[in-house]
Amino acid sequence: MMRKTLVLAAAAGALALTPAVQAAPLVNVYAGAFTWNADVSGFVDTDGDRVDMENDLGFDRSRQNVLYFGLEHFVPLVPNVRLRHMALSDSGRTNTGGFDFDGVEFDSGEVRSSFDLDMTDLTLYYTPLDNMVKLDAGLNVRRIDAEFDVRGQEGGFPAEANKTARETFPMLHLGARVNLPFSGFYAGGEINTIRYDGSRIEDYTARVGWVSDFLLGVELGYSHFNIKLDDVSGLDTDLEFGGPYLALSVSF
Repeated sequence: MMRKTLVLAAAAGALALTPAVQAAPLVNVYAGAFTWNADVSGFVDTDGDRVDMENDLGFDRSRQNVLYFGLEHFVPLVPNVRLRHMALSDSGRTNTGGFDFDGVEFDSGEVRSSFDLDMTDLTLYYTPLDNMVKLDAGLNVRRIDAEFDVRGQEGGFPAEANKTARETFPMLHLGARVNLPFSGFYAGGEINTIRYDGSRIEDYTARVGWVSDFLLGVELGYSHFNIKLDDVSGLDTDLEFGGPYLALSVSF
């Protein structure tokens, strides 16, 4: 909760400084936010106890909130910067045939579960091409905080299992955007990815949007995340989240 508050405060602070930044030449400040429901699939594994997100826990869609803001400039050798926070979470209940999770043998019957997957990333990137076609390349440093909680019964008595994982990953960032002249419309996408030691984290986004003469814009896109962790804080996962979104944006 504290981390989310700090991210929101930083975004508010950046927007508060917008008039000063807008007055500076060759500087662009942008921000956006959206909430969407993403499809969920995959599993969580603790010490060989594999739990399916759909079949065992009953998850099929999760709520995701995304907030981002960035600064672009034309100072040589100094990268552009974007800060983004993504929060995925869901909770529910389902009837199961029984499973093991983090050493707890849950009985068949009703289980209640929840998960929170927070990702905060700092992207430092260069823009070698910026006219009708804009290309970005750089480094994305992502902090992942994951928590899974399951409640049910073990041997007829109430039981609970909770598992957390925290890790920071450097990722390759690539982006592209095509601007349609004199219209405000654009199309583009981006990818962030890393693979090492059996773990894999990657996300890609495809988008189309429109920016008005009054700095406000709207964007329609599709975003997909794949998070495969191999023994990170004693947790193995292979999770996928994906779905369309509609975002509001502002740029100066």
